[in-house]
Amino acid sequence: MTCNVAQVAHSHGWGAGNPSHHNEGSAGSVRRVHNRSFGYESPRLSFLWACLTKSWRTQRQGATIRVARGDAPRCSPFDAFMNVRSKGLIGIVVLVLLVVIAAGAGLDRWRAAKAEQKQPPPLPQFGSLLPSGDDVEVSGKAMCGFCYWGVGGTSCNVVLKTTSAPGIVFLSPNEKVNEIEKITGKCAGGKVEIRARGILSRYDGHNYLFVRKFEEVAAN
Repeated sequence: MTCNVAQVAHSHGWGAGNPSHHNEGSAGSVRRVHNRSFGYESPRLSFLWACLTKSWRTQRQGATIRVARGDAPRCSPFDAFMNVRSKGLIGIVVLVLLVVIAAGAGLDRWRAAKAEQKQPPPLPQFGSLLPSGDDVEVSGKAMCGFCYWGVGGTSCNVVLKTTSAPGIVFLSPNEKVNEIEKITGKCAGGKVEIRARGILSRYDGHNYLFVRKFEEVAAN
């Protein structure tokens, strides 16, 4: 640092008024400028030296304070934005995973509930089928075959539940059956007993009656 100040002073002619100073080396200039034993000191160099010394000490002191405090280097606004964005993306991913897990659990519960649904009871048919005939009379309680046993199609239909074999006689759809449904309701619940006559047949292990006439025997 002393050498640099001396060179600056030498190049600008700062110092004594003796022109011989310009012909001497930098070391000799430093000695003549800063050696107070000769009783001479340049005001300009003193001021420059004081400024440089103060700046260097201030920088060194600031660096020492920063090291002592352990201040972390500040990140740029872009780095801060990327940090916030990364945290937001992580939060979104976690939220999506939670939604997927919850949806999967709900689907599993729905499947379990469907599997645990009670199957309709077996059709209360027993014994032997009635013989076929063109004029056969059958008496029984009018009930909905679909609602009670899941038979007779995909919608409500009237069957006669008999106390004797075969236990169930299906009624073939026609106008007379529509009239029976008006009495029993669309979904018959076994509260009305019907005596019906018609053509009785066998098909696929069941008796079917094509009703030609009927009468209401009793109603509960």
